[in-house]
Amino acid sequence: MTEAEAMATLVASGVPYGRREAALRAAGSARTLLDQTQAYAGLLGEPGLAALRRACRHGEELLERLSREGVRLIVRGGEGYPERLASIAQPPHVLFALGAKDLCDRFPIAVVGTRSASAYGLRQTRAIARELAGAGVCIISGLARGIDAAGHEGALDAQGRTIAVLGGALDRFYPEENRGLMHRILAAGGSVISEYPPGTRPTRYSFLRRNRIIAGLSLAVLVTEGPRRSGALRTAQDALEEGREVFALPGSVESEGSQLPHMLLAEGAHMATCARDILNALVIEPADEAGRPRAPVPEKDPAPGAGDAAPFAKREPVPKEARGQRLAVPANLGKREEAVCRALLAGESDFDALCEATGIDSGEMGALLSDMELDGLVTAVSGLVYAPGEAMRGP
Repeated sequence: MTEAEAMATLVASGVPYGRREAALRAAGSARTLLDQTQAYAGLLGEPGLAALRRACRHGEELLERLSREGVRLIVRGGEGYPERLASIAQPPHVLFALGAKDLCDRFPIAVVGTRSASAYGLRQTRAIARELAGAGVCIISGLARGIDAAGHEGALDAQGRTIAVLGGALDRFYPEENRGLMHRILAAGGSVISEYPPGTRPTRYSFLRRNRIIAGLSLAVLVTEGPRRSGALRTAQDALEEGREVFALPGSVESEGSQLPHMLLAEGAHMATCARDILNALVIEPADEAGRPRAPVPEKDPAPGAGDAAPFAKREPVPKEARGQRLAVPANLGKREEAVCRALLAGESDFDALCEATGIDSGEMGALLSDMELDGLVTAVSGLVYAPGEAMRGP
């Protein structure tokens, strides 16, 4: 079994990310972990140990299925896995891919927004993506209906490259209406990827987790349309945490879809009314006849004006003095919210620990924490580490 195959088996076991990462660091490789599973039982935990043993028994079946369906494996640290993505807080251990296996594009830019897009949002998104792709940029999005689809279509209009990051497994495609678009992406030399093994159904949590990959693959994120409470906001926040630039398209003040872009602009995002605004800020020159951008993006010097932008919505560690404040569980909460708050009375906790402490399934926990963060009950400190929010802090 190769390292990539061993990693795919490990991920398919369902062992939580935190325990998986700890065991991998101790073992040094997925192959060693699978060969000497019992030696890492303390890091895997009893449920994780049992799950990994089950996965090993069915490993050959999984690998045969991947081969039969033409799914390629892109393992962290291996060929085709971008250093940019490997540097984020919780990089995927393996990506399941259709199409081109190499994801190390030189100039990748994410285009994200609402599923309920207006004609204006769709038109502008497609036009900007088309211009960006024509300049040699790889367009990254989530293949959802609305803005995502318009971004991919704009790249295809320019015969450019685009990467679709799914919120579920490759064999659990959603939405079905975009399956034809997926085939067009693959036919044009693009990639369709997922961190989820075959059979994994998409959930609200998996879509939120997917956003960190979209941001992590990209040099910058463009938000073209969306309400204030939107998954695109999480993508923008993830991008900022990883040091990426964020751009936003202005729209009508009467449109709900312009609420998120306008909020981002007010808090320091770059305005983008056309592709040239983005290319200039990132110092990308239009492509030459071979389709290659002519100028490199500076790796150390900030983009013009980037230093003036306020780090909007950036999640800073909770100050020590705030950590010392008296904590209390607010009244009139639902049972799940109350359980999470009680688990945080001792202070910060990571995602997996919260799931174990509360008994809440990971698929439900992700959506729950997202709502609780908006309500001020929890604060995302870094990666998937959470702290009590202002609503839990006494005077």
